[in-house]
Amino acid sequence: MNNILAVIVTYNRKELLLESINALLGQKYNKFDIYIFDNDSNDGTEEFISNYIDGKRIKYFKSSKNIGGAGGFSEGIKYAYYNKYKYCWLMDDDTVPNDDSLLSLNDKAKSLGGKFSFLCSLALFKDGNICKMNIPVVHKDYIYEYCNVKNNLILVESCSFVSCFINMKYVKEIGLPIKEFFIYGDDVEYTRRLSKIEKAYIDIDSIVIHKMKVNTNTDIVYTDISKLGRAFYTFRNRFYIDHKKGIKPFIKYLLRYFSLFCKILFKSPNHKLYRIRQLSKGYLCGFFFHPKIEYINDK
Repeated sequence: MNNILAVIVTYNRKELLLESINALLGQKYNKFDIYIFDNDSNDGTEEFISNYIDGKRIKYFKSSKNIGGAGGFSEGIKYAYYNKYKYCWLMDDDTVPNDDSLLSLNDKAKSLGGKFSFLCSLALFKDGNICKMNIPVVHKDYIYEYCNVKNNLILVESCSFVSCFINMKYVKEIGLPIKEFFIYGDDVEYTRRLSKIEKAYIDIDSIVIHKMKVNTNTDIVYTDISKLGRAFYTFRNRFYIDHKKGIKPFIKYLLRYFSLFCKILFKSPNHKLYRIRQLSKGYLCGFFFHPKIEYINDK
């Protein structure tokens, strides 16, 4: 059996999903399986990729409801654990790995002797520039890792799930991503948990293309109205994350509310009241948002 499982979470983006699948099938290192978690797509995704689903190397699961990226990745990691995979390679359905992306991750895993909690790839936008939403948080002690830096590995604290290579031996100890996050921040919270128990790195030699529509961070002040409905999750989830980090980040995050409130009031081009409502709703719900981490049950 292959010891690596690539997990793709998808929702109503069948063309991008197919491109991602083809990129996976074109990997130079091909000793891995693929698990597609479909968040109840209604665009004909299952029929569109039916020729690829063989139930052996490529598995497909369609959820009865949309449980968000957080829920999908949680289920994917759980599937990898119970099916005894050594590594779990997470990605969005708009992630297109270079043909040597997994080869590099696997080689780096060997060079580290398996002593890492996760590795992440360098995510680029369609034009070749760094993808702004997927820049990992570099660890303050990275400079002391000179031998690994020479090997194009940089110590990090957290990363996105656009291309995250998880060492499954730590999953039982730290649990699963928090499903209640739904979207936004679940990856940062989870990878931070991982890096607290073992070092984690970005592999500069492993490159993926993140085919987002625009290369911008989520910014409630200027973002398009069509994306404002998701802004609530950003602030609610971030509130939870910063609260767990201690009092100083918590206070800093509270002060950011007033800064964003003023920016929306004076700089937003439209829908100012709606933006303020989403911002305020996220912060207010953050006070009462106390999700429980789900742990693996071997029984």
